[in-house]
Amino acid sequence: MNLAFLVTRLEKPSARYRVLQYLPFLRERNWNAEVFIIPGDRKERRDLFRKLKGFDVVFLQKKLLSYRDLSLLRRSARKLVYDFDDAVMFRDTWRGNHYSFKRRWAFARTARNADRVIAGNSYLMSWARRYTERVGVLPTPIPMERYPIKDTNPEDECVTLGWLGSSSTIRYLELIQGALERLSVSFPDIRLKIVSDSFLSFNKIPVENKVWNLEDEISDLHSFDVGLMPLTDDVWTRGKCGFKILQYMAAGVPV
Repeated sequence: MNLAFLVTRLEKPSARYRVLQYLPFLRERNWNAEVFIIPGDRKERRDLFRKLKGFDVVFLQKKLLSYRDLSLLRRSARKLVYDFDDAVMFRDTWRGNHYSFKRRWAFARTARNADRVIAGNSYLMSWARRYTERVGVLPTPIPMERYPIKDTNPEDECVTLGWLGSSSTIRYLELIQGALERLSVSFPDIRLKIVSDSFLSFNKIPVENKVWNLEDEISDLHSFDVGLMPLTDDVWTRGKCGFKILQYMAAGVPV
């Protein structure tokens, strides 16, 4: 069996945990699995799609393609699987208006053309089912062997509230900035640790800013006493699969 996985970036969590971590499992079973980054250049993208005719199954991870690109991919792919773990049919929380006809139409077109759709949660599956019955749920799994349970030290004088994420989601942490600072006034032994590529300014709570990197991810999670994942409640966030929460809990950190 020859499998091709199409992703936008290798370092994205969706690519790491919904594609890359499966490769050893597939290769142990003598399945040929190759990962391709979808080029930004139109000609390079179409050249890549034409080369996929030799694969038995092509997995398209999250990306919504133009009508022409999807048509070319569909002609090349013997079987096409579309995998998504975000509400890609909407704009995100901070765009003002969530609704986008272009996104909705592109998502509908993709779901209808896929031989199988894999959704990250039941909310996303319900949207895909508007356009196809060939859909199921596969939650984003945590490789537990990589997440040992943290050792607790009851003698620690400081309680660390931790948030791990990226610049695209740190505005959700900003939503509870006032609450965290009020909490710090009542409980002076609390501090906040932010692990990210972008940071916020706080006035009343001690903050440790740590630049995220893969090598330190587990030790950073173990430095948290409580993991934070604030969200708004809207059509975009309902599509989130709670991956931060899964990471916190896998490391033995309450949420």
